[in-house]
Amino acid sequence: MTTPPARAADADAAQPSPLERARLRLGRARLPLLGIAVFVLLLALAVSWTAVRGLLARSHLRTVQNEITALDQALRAGDRLSGAALRARVNTIGTETAAARKLTGDPLWALTVHVPTIGCPARSVRSMVTALDQLLQDSRPLLDPTGSVLDLDALRTGTTIDTGRIAAARPAAASTHAAISQFHRRLAATPSCGAIGARLGLADAREAGLRHAERLERAAATLELVTRLVPPMMGADGPRRYLLVVQNPAESRATGGIIGAFGLLTAVDGRLGLTGISGNGYLPGGPTQRVPAMALPPELEDMYADAQPTQVWANANLTPHYPTVGSFYTALYQAGTGVRVDGTISIDPTTLSYLLAATKPAVLPGGRSISAGSLVELVESRAYAEIGDVWQRDAFFASVGRAVYDAVASGAGNTSALLSALGRAATEGRLLVSSNHPAEQEILETTALGGALPDGDGPYLAVVTQNAAASKLDYWLRRNTDYRSVRRPDGSADVTITIRLTNAAPAGLSAYVRNRSDQPVPGQPGAGGQGAPPAGNPDAQNLLSLAVYTGVGSGLQAATLDGLPVHLHRDAERGHPVLSTPLPLDRGQTRTLVLRIWEPVARATLLLRPQPLAVPETVTTSGIRSVSPWSRNPE
Repeated sequence: MTTPPARAADADAAQPSPLERARLRLGRARLPLLGIAVFVLLLALAVSWTAVRGLLARSHLRTVQNEITALDQALRAGDRLSGAALRARVNTIGTETAAARKLTGDPLWALTVHVPTIGCPARSVRSMVTALDQLLQDSRPLLDPTGSVLDLDALRTGTTIDTGRIAAARPAAASTHAAISQFHRRLAATPSCGAIGARLGLADAREAGLRHAERLERAAATLELVTRLVPPMMGADGPRRYLLVVQNPAESRATGGIIGAFGLLTAVDGRLGLTGISGNGYLPGGPTQRVPAMALPPELEDMYADAQPTQVWANANLTPHYPTVGSFYTALYQAGTGVRVDGTISIDPTTLSYLLAATKPAVLPGGRSISAGSLVELVESRAYAEIGDVWQRDAFFASVGRAVYDAVASGAGNTSALLSALGRAATEGRLLVSSNHPAEQEILETTALGGALPDGDGPYLAVVTQNAAASKLDYWLRRNTDYRSVRRPDGSADVTITIRLTNAAPAGLSAYVRNRSDQPVPGQPGAGGQGAPPAGNPDAQNLLSLAVYTGVGSGLQAATLDGLPVHLHRDAERGHPVLSTPLPLDRGQTRTLVLRIWEPVARATLLLRPQPLAVPETVTTSGIRSVSPWSRNPE
């Protein structure tokens, strides 16, 4: 059917022209295009606003980072920092963190976390800011109260410690430790966002935060232990008595050196006192008591029975496991005096030098001043040249000990520096403590102060040199240890341990220092026998017992001494294989022991037990990182 002509004309007139049709299409397209344009503009504004807020937040966070770094450096350096100053710094950190959290908490920032590329950094920044802000809120109980336990100078007056304030801080210390641990975990779970995170500085900020968090967590754990241990051990619940032992590394032993001096340290309501300080010429019951002070534990008989460590004072610390040493010292003291003690404290001249550096020089009765820098050489070396008479030398050592105690008791210096000195000594194995109260001893054994030989698996190393001739030549001993680990596909490891020992003794040392108790007295039959140095040991040959403790379950594959195969005596202590050999060491000589060990468990960290020597040994590692055996985060 065809359209009538008139109607066809009308239809043609109703049809839009091509130009009009284009205009209609453009009009219909304008609405979505306008919507897109508006959306892009809003997105640009949102991103710009977020960027501005991000820059503002970054400024606040940079201030936070600077404050935390300054606070960390001050505390680690032992600088005086009052409770008010500490709270002021923490308040600044809290204010800046809260401002950053507010800037990263608005709806636009919440939208940004879903934007590709920039979403990851936005989420990470928000996560870190929130975690830090929460940590500061959770830590308020430890910081806010008047007389906070962190106001270190207010805790100490001379040798008196405010045990009540420390005990009262225990709940806050525990909750803060838990909060810091949670913060550490949250920070570790925060992504660094790859290349864009690196460009924005996010990765560096995260790594710096993790380092601070790790140190802070260790400090918080220590503070919590302090609030649990210090009040009772300082006599808050009744008087305490401790045998104070000053070890002398010039004649080395596993925990430092033979007992050179001793005294009785008392603690009553936080107040310390020291009585009866004497040289080792006055050891209770004599240097060797007539009968053993206690039975030797059966598991130690094979290694130590011949040395009579429960009868001979100088051999009480042949084992590196200080809880055992403390029990031997306790038994020997009680057997010789009839006095029961609550525990023992062992220190060495280097520890005393740290205390003098934190307080003031010691002054002897005659007016002679002893500085921190001169103390170690004086008592471990020069005293033997200056004072020939044994009894006069004993009296001199006792007077030095009393003078150091008086310097510390004077109240000079600041408490933070004093605590740093004690912490350094404990980390180096120079300050060791045992308690005869089981609950306290259990806690101590988890710390460097307790000096326990761990019994867990994993790579472990303790190199122990002990003087085997009753000489004082170990002041001149220099030791270097290298530990190299190569992981096997089965998860075990091949380890090479290289130990170099040098006798750096000069010529002209006194006969007492050069002594060789393994030799007959000059002029008697047998003097200068085969294999021994000439009578009197004029060339200062040292004689050591060298022992190496490795990881539980490890095995020896090969051993050489100075490049030649060597037979080593094999023992075990608390599950650790112990490889040992006697080692003569001529003056000026360096000897090298190389061990090839199979460790059943390969890990990223080596638990390295230090031996407190007169000159600290140099330790290098390859393929593994060394940490303290008492580290709470060894991995």
